[in-house]
Amino acid sequence: MKEKWNSRTAGAIGLLISALFWATGYLFVKQALDSISPYYLLAVRFTTAGVILMVIFAGRLKQMTPGLLRGGVWMGIALFFEFLTYTLGLKYTVPSKASFIVAAYIIILPLVYFLIRRKLPKKQEIGAAVLCMAGVALILAGSMDGLNQGDALMGLCAVSYAFHIVLSAKYARRYDGPLLNIVQIMTTAVLSIVLSLILDGAPAALNGGQVKSILYMAVCATIIPYLLCLFGQKRVSTTTSGILLSFESVFATAMSILVLHERISLQFMAGGALVIGAAVLSEWSFEGKGNSKGKNKKEKGDDNGKGINETE
Repeated sequence: MKEKWNSRTAGAIGLLISALFWATGYLFVKQALDSISPYYLLAVRFTTAGVILMVIFAGRLKQMTPGLLRGGVWMGIALFFEFLTYTLGLKYTVPSKASFIVAAYIIILPLVYFLIRRKLPKKQEIGAAVLCMAGVALILAGSMDGLNQGDALMGLCAVSYAFHIVLSAKYARRYDGPLLNIVQIMTTAVLSIVLSLILDGAPAALNGGQVKSILYMAVCATIIPYLLCLFGQKRVSTTTSGILLSFESVFATAMSILVLHERISLQFMAGGALVIGAAVLSEWSFEGKGNSKGKNKKEKGDDNGKGINETE
């Protein structure tokens, strides 16, 4: 039990670090879009990340299997639509509002899970998702000053994000994490290159500042967080993964407070408390309290802690 708890703790920490890295990406993407086409930015970002990963994990490429390749491609397709709508949306809306709208994937997640896995999440996990969304809404509600086309794109991003989390949880327990990451990122890169060539034509040269921004996005906002994300999703439930990754919105707001010296409001603290409470609720065990029900559930696949993330 202690070993299992340590594994789940390590997975949760990995997911939180992923969310922190992704939170830093909002600023870099927003700045890069001032001078780079969103399609070209996606193509260069994911191609750079994919090549770096293939060099680092070249020795594992011989372990590729048809099942792993197929799973990684499906993940990559979801990832492509997630980042396409996210990058396009940031052209028309502000990062704080975008992070709140994208966080709506928490509400969508149980439905997407049911559509893909044909299994219902526990009531406890649904309650945690709703509580988490309420917390994020409290934190960022002050920026909701009207909707635009960027906000609509962020809504589509939230749907794609939910699909990607469920697919990642499904395949992360079956296959090697780094190889899955290579396949999904290279799939996104290929789709982005094709779209960029169709809509942008020949690529333009990049200056030094743009190269630095893209390298940061490729390494710190793509390679590192997705490796940590797959590591974490092997160890915690799908709903818990989604809730921990939603801390991206909290981190993004906290950064604006630290960097821009914005005042911390009671609304922010209350929202943060709800998000933390949701994470605790999603992992809280109600079974096994002095009766045989807990043991029976553990015998059927150790449901405690796996929630809607059990293998098929």
